[in-house]
Amino acid sequence: MSSSIWTRVARTALIRPRIGSGHVLGRSYVLLTARPTNNVLLRSLPLITRQQSSVAAMREKIAEVSASSSPVEATESEEELPHFDTLQGAIDGGILRSLTRGPFHLTTMSSVQAEVLPLLPELAEPYNPNQSPTSPRDLLVRAKTGTGKTLAFLIPAVQARLKALETHVKNVTADSGLKPTRSLLERTRREYARKHTGVVIISPTRELATQIGNEARKLVRHLEGTEVHLLVGGENKNRQLRGLRYGTHDIIVATPGRLRDILESAPEVADSVAHTQTLVLDEADTLLDMGFSPDILAIQKFMPESPQRQTFLFSATVSPAIRQVARASLAKEHRFINCVADDAPPTHAHIPQYHTVLPSADNHFSYILRLLAHDQLANLGKSKTIIFLPTTKMTQLVAELLREVKRDTLPAGSNTTIYELHSKRRMEARMNTSKAFRNDTSGASVLVTSDVSARGVDYPGVTRVVQIGVPSSGEQYIHRVGRTGRAGTEGRGDLILLPWERKFVSQELNGVPLKPLTVADHNTELLELAKSYDQDPKAFWGGEIPVIKSSNSYLRGRTLFRTTSLTPMLEDIPRRVSECVSQINEEAVSETFVSLLGYYVAQVQSLRLAKTQVLESLQDWAVQACGLPRPPTVSRTFLAKIGFGEEKKMDNVRKRGFMQPKKSTWAFRGEQKVREEFGRGRSGDRSFMRDDREKERARSFMRDDWARSEGVLKGRSSSYGGARGRMSRRRDGDLD
Repeated sequence: MSSSIWTRVARTALIRPRIGSGHVLGRSYVLLTARPTNNVLLRSLPLITRQQSSVAAMREKIAEVSASSSPVEATESEEELPHFDTLQGAIDGGILRSLTRGPFHLTTMSSVQAEVLPLLPELAEPYNPNQSPTSPRDLLVRAKTGTGKTLAFLIPAVQARLKALETHVKNVTADSGLKPTRSLLERTRREYARKHTGVVIISPTRELATQIGNEARKLVRHLEGTEVHLLVGGENKNRQLRGLRYGTHDIIVATPGRLRDILESAPEVADSVAHTQTLVLDEADTLLDMGFSPDILAIQKFMPESPQRQTFLFSATVSPAIRQVARASLAKEHRFINCVADDAPPTHAHIPQYHTVLPSADNHFSYILRLLAHDQLANLGKSKTIIFLPTTKMTQLVAELLREVKRDTLPAGSNTTIYELHSKRRMEARMNTSKAFRNDTSGASVLVTSDVSARGVDYPGVTRVVQIGVPSSGEQYIHRVGRTGRAGTEGRGDLILLPWERKFVSQELNGVPLKPLTVADHNTELLELAKSYDQDPKAFWGGEIPVIKSSNSYLRGRTLFRTTSLTPMLEDIPRRVSECVSQINEEAVSETFVSLLGYYVAQVQSLRLAKTQVLESLQDWAVQACGLPRPPTVSRTFLAKIGFGEEKKMDNVRKRGFMQPKKSTWAFRGEQKVREEFGRGRSGDRSFMRDDREKERARSFMRDDWARSEGVLKGRSSSYGGARGRMSRRRDGDLD
């Protein structure tokens, strides 16, 4: 109920904007705010309102313990939003067909689309140096993620490109005096499109850029000859250049680093970008947070200056840094559209959020599995969970452990698909994994990921976000939990902490509506669900247990959930996890321990801990959670590099000892190229477990996309890359 109230408040605030005028960034603009501002100066300006049975009890219990993914009920405000068919005549028929028929099949605009799209067709008119525009062409839009802003900037940008091509072809044929045959018109259009870039969209991450590129391709599906190019790091640069060399430069979606690299090394591309019509900076606040401001300014030097170049800047916040970028990028006369009311609840406010402080590290992996089991029972046939980990190696460790134990610990058993995503996977594998999870409707899927999935990437139908360990900041926590409860759906967030991490909640998440949840209370809820299921599985499902629909004859016809009782299996989770942990490769745990140490040392301020306390706590974790016979230790050199420099603070470390030189068990790695798996079923070709095939499996664990470094684990090779690799992964939103 509370989520519906928050949703109504937010939507109502966004539907009835007011139009005024004022000064922001020291320039003139047209202000569109979601509600009357508290600013005394702006309040004094005239405002003009814009027109515009037991089973039933079980269902109730499920609704209480976990949110479902059902859409929030429609409100009167929702009905007042304009329909896309009102754009007929204002945009090209091919664009409208993509929106209303296929592939989008949309009817009603979102709130941000309802603010931007009615500005068409004037917003898409080509620049005319001899005529002053009747209204501002540049936009500064404040809108949160998950509000439909991608189409809000794609539609006017693509329409502007089509209008510019049409104007050029008419002018050329008129000047030539030749009969405007179809072949002449097409040749003229193509020659111009190959040498004059239409739209450049800059996105902070590869995943988000890929998502925007896919949306753009869907939008231009019915526009013959309109091409979309994706320029991101991690993919073959020469292949990207070939696409630009032989194609038309209608839409370019890029990450800042790769685009700047191509502009500085490929003169023919730079010559085309020098004629750019529209520049879009998406997630501008994230671009700045990730340190891309110098790249953005450098890229703009290759483009026409404003007002010849039209610029759209989309950001969730309007900070001083955003204002500075706006001054450098937008025309003096630009339009500011505010789709975030000053008193609107945060986008995550409607999501039930819980934090659990585990009694000890012994419960770490068991509790993760109980959360997954709970989600599968609470969201029958719809369970879709994202698990965020602080480092890449921790991501790999947890993903492999889940693959090993899912059959004997989860209601869906081996039918649960485990996806793995982090920066050390090849770009092609990451894109395939992201696409597979996005399209997964199996009802039992889990994405185990690092922070490469925390911002901007949209995965429909996510029922729960689980965060293991402290995020890098309170803001990052919000970005992560925002992967669920998107586009009018509900979800749930869980934060799992060890005792020494508990101060993060009071220090960094003071304003977040987190509710405490004990391990005992959660186990009670889980077992209640399991016992109700065991009493009558068909009644629990409200009918027959669904079967898997698959082209795979082995899977086809199998029920989604196991047919045996769930309660004994769930009660046996700790024992099954203990068995699996005892088989974990010790060096894999040591590598994970080192990565966590490097991560948590940077968090000591928010944790209110000394670095030695972090070291000892992680050593205890490696023993209690991962089953090491003795605490892992690291070289003095590495400890000194991360701030363990004082002699007195090192006394306890010396007592526990340092790692003695030892020949690496992975000396043979790289001898065999191993397939990266992201699909359903057991991993087979990769494991952290000690068995007769340990060497073969270890090759996969330390496959060639794990970077190598020296001196972290004394006498052993490590997976830390050099400075250049670390910088690349940080820019990618991921750490080791």
